[in-house]
Amino acid sequence: MLNLALQKWRAKEPSLGIWSNLPDIHMAEMLSRMDVDWICFDLQHGLMDYSDLTRLLPAITGVDTTPLVRVAANQPDQIGKALDAGAQGVIVPMVNSAEDARRAVSACRYPPMGTRSCGPMRDAMLEGMSYLASANGQIACLVMIETEEGLRNLEEIAAVEGVDGLFVGPMDLCYGLGLAPGSFTDPAFVSAIADILKACETNNLASGMFGYNAEMAANSIKNGFDFASIGTDISFIRAGATLALHTAQGKDQEDAPSARGGY
Repeated sequence: MLNLALQKWRAKEPSLGIWSNLPDIHMAEMLSRMDVDWICFDLQHGLMDYSDLTRLLPAITGVDTTPLVRVAANQPDQIGKALDAGAQGVIVPMVNSAEDARRAVSACRYPPMGTRSCGPMRDAMLEGMSYLASANGQIACLVMIETEEGLRNLEEIAAVEGVDGLFVGPMDLCYGLGLAPGSFTDPAFVSAIADILKACETNNLASGMFGYNAEMAANSIKNGFDFASIGTDISFIRAGATLALHTAQGKDQEDAPSARGGY
């Protein structure tokens, strides 16, 4: 098993991906073939559950796009089942302390590096038991920094052995800072981002941003992040439908309501 996105992150090469909230196999097949480095299936806020995941992950088998899963919570059973279903990495939300980070890492790694239970299912079907020899070095463990407590413990979280990267949920980070959602230019938000990027640099971690659109993704990479999402399946549909509607109506796009924001 070779995790191509993780290779890029370790080499500090810019990496763009797509966020998936819809449990549609055909959408996943199409988006994973759009020359992006990774696609993340969202079990925390997406409109999908584990049974959907067992169909979505096979739908993108055979392409270079790395499958990631944002699990619903920092729980060993949820992390283990996502990996057993074929995910090559997990994004773990609400990591507030070094102990939270250690728990996430432990759930991602087989002994002696962790406590992941052995039952790789799809991975063993596709690769055989050789998967067990490579998994610890190829599974990406990404932890989210999105709360006031997480920011206070940022340095300790980043120093936890086995964490591969820090991932920013910008709206929740605004909440954690006591800011209105979308206050991305507020000095407190800008300062928090600088601290996160510094922690990643100091500990040789990948830095990731949930980008709501292409502009946000491009700016994130420009400002020092290693990887970012260019949008979600829902936002792509909304933007395309809005563009088509206003084109058919003969409206100038600059006068049309924006279709770029949100999920």
